[in-house]
Amino acid sequence: GVDSPENGTAAKPFKTLAFAASQVPADKGDTILLAAGTYTETRAAMIPTGVHVMGTGQDKTILSSSGIIGTSPNKNWYEGSLILLVSPHNDVPHDPKTLVLPPKDGNQTLSGFTIDGNNKSLKAGVWVENRNNVTMHHVSIKNCDQRGAVFAAGEKDWFAYPKFWMQNTKVYNCTFTNCGKDLTDETLGNLCLAQLDGADIHDITINDNQGYGIKFIFDGYFKNTKIHDCNITVSESDSKWGEDIAVELWNIGPGNEVHDIVCNTWLSIVNHPEMFGTPAGLEQMKVDNIRMIDKDGNSHKEAVEIGAPGVEVYNSYFENKGIGIAIWDMGRQNISVHNNVFYNATEKSNWASGAAIYIDNSRTWDFGNIRIDNNVFDTHRVAVKLKGNRIRDIKVRNNVFLNTGLADMEAVGDNIAFDNNLKFATPDKPWAVTGATSQNRDIQGNPGFRATGNRWDTYYKPVSGSSLVVDKGADVGLPFKGAAPDIGCFEF
Repeated sequence: GVDSPENGTAAKPFKTLAFAASQVPADKGDTILLAAGTYTETRAAMIPTGVHVMGTGQDKTILSSSGIIGTSPNKNWYEGSLILLVSPHNDVPHDPKTLVLPPKDGNQTLSGFTIDGNNKSLKAGVWVENRNNVTMHHVSIKNCDQRGAVFAAGEKDWFAYPKFWMQNTKVYNCTFTNCGKDLTDETLGNLCLAQLDGADIHDITINDNQGYGIKFIFDGYFKNTKIHDCNITVSESDSKWGEDIAVELWNIGPGNEVHDIVCNTWLSIVNHPEMFGTPAGLEQMKVDNIRMIDKDGNSHKEAVEIGAPGVEVYNSYFENKGIGIAIWDMGRQNISVHNNVFYNATEKSNWASGAAIYIDNSRTWDFGNIRIDNNVFDTHRVAVKLKGNRIRDIKVRNNVFLNTGLADMEAVGDNIAFDNNLKFATPDKPWAVTGATSQNRDIQGNPGFRATGNRWDTYYKPVSGSSLVVDKGADVGLPFKGAAPDIGCFEF
C-alpha cells in the first residue's frame, strides 16, 4: 500500500496502520481492516474512539516494530506503545495532581493480529487509557520491552480513591510472550490493569522468562473484575522476589474473582492498609479453582499472598510451594480458606517453617474472622502457623493432616479453635498442636482416600461411604451431603 489520503480501499490500501488511523473519523463505527501480511510500523497508531481494528488472524496479520518515534523513557507513560486507544485522563497530561477527566466511551474492538516487538525493541504493544467499552480478542503480543498491553484509567495520586473507573473492559483469547521486564525496583507484567470496574479478562496465555503475568499498573484498584481461564508460566527464579508472580493485584474493592487459572507461581492480592476496608461478610476477592504446580519443586514463595480483607480461597490445588497461603496484616479480617489441597513432594523448611497456612501479625491490628476449613495438608513441616500479636477468632476445622513433620498447628492468640480434624501419618504420630484455645473431636487414622488419579481431581476423594472422613466433620456453613460434613476437601 501507499500512505496517501487518496488511498484506503481494498484496491488501493494504506501502507501502515498508523497512517490509516489518522484518516478515519471518530465515532462513526468504522473498521480498519488489516489484510494478511507483515506491516512495519515506526509511528504510533492513535485509534480514535468508535473505530475498530480487525486483522485476518493472529498467524496471518503481523504488526512488526523495532520502536516508535516519540518514545518516552517513563514506564508509566503510553508514548512508545504501538497501538494507542488513549483519551485524556487529566487536564494537564501526565500530571495526576490536576483535574481528573472521566473516561470516554471507546465502543471499539481490536482483534485478529500479532504484534512483534522484535527482540524487545518496542516499548509496549497496546495501551488503552481512560476509555470505556473496549474489547481486545484473538491478539498475540510478543517480545515487547516493558509491557504487552495496558488497560487502565490512567496514572493518579497514589493511594487515593479513584474518581472514575474504566467500565466494560473485555480481553480474551489473547497470547503474551516475553513482554515483561525486571527493573531495579519493580518487575513489569505482560498484561497490566488498573481502575477497572466490571472487566472480564479470560482465556489468556502468558509465557515469560523475565516478567510477571497479569499485573496491576499505577496502584491498581479493581471492582467487579473477573480474571479466569488463563494459563500462565513465568520464571521461578528472580533475584529480587524469589520468583515472578503469575497474577498480582493491588487495592481490590468488592466483587472481584480470579478463577480457573493454571500457573506455576504465586498470586498476590494486596491492599493499602487504609483503602477498601470491608464490613464483615462483604467479599472483595474470590480465588477458586487454581491449579498451581511449581515446576522445579524448589520454591520458597507462597502460593497465594493475602494482604487484603474479605478474601476467599477455595477449590484449588497448590503443589511444591514454600508456603501455601500467607496472610499478612493488611488482610487481617474476613478470610476464608476452604476445600483446597496443599501438597509438597518433600517438606519445605524456610523462615515461615514451611507452613501450608502462615498468618503473621507484625503490627498492632486485630486479626479476626479467619476460617480454615475442609482442606487437605499433605507433607508439610508445619501445617498451620499463627505468629504475632492480637490474633483472635481463628477457626481450623474439618481439615486432613497427612505426613506432618513438626507440628500440625503452632499458634499464639485468643479464641483459636482446632476442631473435627483428622490426622494420618506413617509411622503414627500424636497430634502436635500448640496454642489452640479449644480442641474437640479430632481423630486419627487412615482417611480412606482413593489415592489414585490426579491429586487435584480424584486422589483425595473418599473411596467409599465407610471411609473414616465421611460424616465426621462439623457444620461450618459449607454445603455437604449426608448426615454431617465430611472431613477434607471432597464430599463422598
